[in-house]
Amino acid sequence: MLPFILANSNPEQLPPLYIYCIGYHEQKHIYRPTGFPVYQFFLTRKGSGMFRIFGKEELILSEGSLLLLGKGVPHEYFPSNKEEGWELGFIGFQGDASGVMATLIGSGKPMTVSEERFQLLWTELIELWHSVNDHESYSVWDASRRLYSILLTLQEVQIRVDATSASHVRNQPNQALQHATRFLEEHYNEDLHLANVAYAVGYSVQHLHRLFSSAYGVTPNRYLQMIRLRRALQLFQLYPGITIEEAAGQVGMETSYFIKMFKKIYGTTPKQYVMRYIDQK
Repeated sequence: MLPFILANSNPEQLPPLYIYCIGYHEQKHIYRPTGFPVYQFFLTRKGSGMFRIFGKEELILSEGSLLLLGKGVPHEYFPSNKEEGWELGFIGFQGDASGVMATLIGSGKPMTVSEERFQLLWTELIELWHSVNDHESYSVWDASRRLYSILLTLQEVQIRVDATSASHVRNQPNQALQHATRFLEEHYNEDLHLANVAYAVGYSVQHLHRLFSSAYGVTPNRYLQMIRLRRALQLFQLYPGITIEEAAGQVGMETSYFIKMFKKIYGTTPKQYVMRYIDQK
């Protein structure tokens, strides 16, 4: 069992997204009538548990499922079956970018992922815990990068969950939309316009925009932007010497717009992010 850890650091040296607490254990009854001060991400590895959101609803978090809970939400949670037990992993996070990331992911509803995807997230949580627990080599910026990776994975999962839910409601699975997302992921670094995507899938621009927004909850351009910024983050991590202009060009964005959107999503400019990353190497 890994214990509960509070990750402390000098507030003036904290990145825009950082860990408040992390761990996993056999979960007992937790009662929080005033909520928790930061956003929380939960993963159930074994058993199941009940999340009771006061004044709203009760949620079941079963094996292999995830939950992102907003800060300050009055709640309690406990094992569904005390004899069976409930192995729960958790990460509490905060920072200037935490609200933006939570909004992009969408909080408050359980998400179920494939066994392979869940195991990947669980492994990342354990590795992140060890990073935080190893005080000699612990880097708040390295932990922040790992946390970004986990939350970006959650964002991708949520987009797919929303799309699946919308498809079930309408009972009209649309292969053209799947083709559109693949097209965006394969051509994100090109001078891509919505007309190119619409033409590739045989729709008008207006019709594709309407269907895409309804199915995925974001516009095609927004989806493309998320792909580009996620790839830029990977470039900065893999190639610390890369310039801002080179990174922007490699993901198909104009430099000034790239800087603006990077700061909006990650809470820091690309230059600040790169300099802090280099300082930690």
